[in-house]
Amino acid sequence: MEDLDQAWRLSQALATAVLMPDAIRGKPSDVLALLLYGQDLGLSPMQAIQGIYVVKGKPQLSGTTWIALARKAGHKVRILESTDERCTVEITRADDPGHPHRETFTLQDAARAGLCHIKDGKAFLRDKNGNPLPWEAYTRTMLRNRAISSGAKIACPEVALGFGVEGDYDFIADAAAVITDPEVVEAEPVDPEKVAEEIGNIAAQFTVDEPVDAEIVEAAPSADYVCETCGAVSDHFEDECPDGSRG
Repeated sequence: MEDLDQAWRLSQALATAVLMPDAIRGKPSDVLALLLYGQDLGLSPMQAIQGIYVVKGKPQLSGTTWIALARKAGHKVRILESTDERCTVEITRADDPGHPHRETFTLQDAARAGLCHIKDGKAFLRDKNGNPLPWEAYTRTMLRNRAISSGAKIACPEVALGFGVEGDYDFIADAAAVITDPEVVEAEPVDPEKVAEEIGNIAAQFTVDEPVDAEIVEAAPSADYVCETCGAVSDHFEDECPDGSRG
């Protein structure tokens, strides 16, 4: 591709192809970005589409693409060990063959980095629906990609400067949920005597006064009150008049 117009027309045509990955199908702008990334790395358009993808706005290469580029540059890449627990990669630069670089990435490293959890000695990572995510489903591959990424960035960064390797940006914390069995907590038996003692200690903190009989005070007539029955002044109320029968 010698000019942007040619690249754009090619991107529009490729974006409609059924063979395109779902993430870029129908998105010519994204296809164009991949083609330009690939051109910087010396990849053909189809190699770029299959070997480069963008995660969180950052380009990353598949593990096999990074190895291919390193070997194309003349460097030697060897996988010395690859299991579900660890992977060791050895990269020997073409201009420094006497000092190969070895990089090991373990399952414990992945757990410390927050990429996955370890349950029963194995990688464990599920989505919100309980389905295994790549770190659980393809543990060996993910460990290998990480070992390649870490080793290549030190041994031969010029091969793909600015690119991550497959798995570098795949983990999105807020999209993953760890599914674990609920914790069962057994209730301790209740001792009735202990409960009664505690209630007594609480009650002792409060002082309750003994009940006091209220003094009953009878009302008295005012100084100018005149009983209409007997005419007594300020002596008694009319309904208490001793001569009330006379009325």
